[in-house]
Amino acid sequence: MKPILASIFALAAACSMASASDSYITIGDPAPSLKTATWIKGGSVPEFEKGKLYVVEFWATWCHPCRENIPHLTKLAKQYDGKVTFVGVSVWESLADNKDATEKVKEFVKSEGDQMDYHVAADSPKNVIADAWMKRASEGGLPTSFIIDGDGKIAWIGGLTQLDSVLEKVVEGKFDVASAREQREVQVSVLRPIDEAVQKKDYKSAVKAIDSAVQLRPKLEYTLTYPLLLSLYHCDFARGKSLSAKILKDSDGAIGAYQMMSSIFATQKDLSPEAYRFSLGLIDDALKQNQNAFMFKAMKAEVFFSLNQKNDAITWAKDAIAMAEKEPYASDEIKELMRKNLAKYEKK
Repeated sequence: MKPILASIFALAAACSMASASDSYITIGDPAPSLKTATWIKGGSVPEFEKGKLYVVEFWATWCHPCRENIPHLTKLAKQYDGKVTFVGVSVWESLADNKDATEKVKEFVKSEGDQMDYHVAADSPKNVIADAWMKRASEGGLPTSFIIDGDGKIAWIGGLTQLDSVLEKVVEGKFDVASAREQREVQVSVLRPIDEAVQKKDYKSAVKAIDSAVQLRPKLEYTLTYPLLLSLYHCDFARGKSLSAKILKDSDGAIGAYQMMSSIFATQKDLSPEAYRFSLGLIDDALKQNQNAFMFKAMKAEVFFSLNQKNDAITWAKDAIAMAEKEPYASDEIKELMRKNLAKYEKK
């Protein structure tokens, strides 16, 4: 993944999970509908026909791994021609301004030409399909694929690394759906209470649930780092600072670690002044590495804004925008959002 995709503007949305009020879906459940999708290429797939297999991949134009996977998905579609129908559904495209991004998706699909040779659709600005599929399945990362079996039920949910091998077994009738459901339920039963606590802003309960989960399943420690930090920054800042230092030490000061932590301070608007001031030093240390400086400067502007230091926010935002204009990985959407943030600072 290119570093820009870990920016403050994409990360918060990518971490969105199902809330307590939603009904969850998992392996073995009937697949939701795609009826509300806007179909862009390959014809519509309004329903899953009995006896047919489908792969539904959720992606976004701003997601670099998604774009990289397009030729491979086309290769799989040709490999399983007549056996599996492949559908790519663009989601979370309108996060910046809540406007319909269908035209943007259409232009992107057109630019891909024959290397994107399968059914392609786009979700609405209200995220109807993303909510029905991704949110209800507690999936927050892109790309994510769902395999639908001949009964219109979800046979598997996962990412890029396992799709090929699982799909082969599903096509051959050798995939153990019951076992996959059991494994996923164990995982989700651990992660779901954490997601719900974070959604409710019950950060103390989230920390307690995370600690219990890691104690029982140490391998989850890395996966749960982000929600743990987010929760600790809210309810136990001393421990949050200590964990931050440990992460930076263990990762040898990796820029990704700085991105993860800085993004929390930039996107959370209810932290303490002490927490925000701590993050300024964190961002300054990241800037010394001279990697994705425009992104860290944009995050620093957000932190200053949260501290009600308007002039500093404006200064850093202008600097970030100037640098972004020269940065090839800074998308038009990111730069537009940075300009809107600057306007917000100046208006206040």
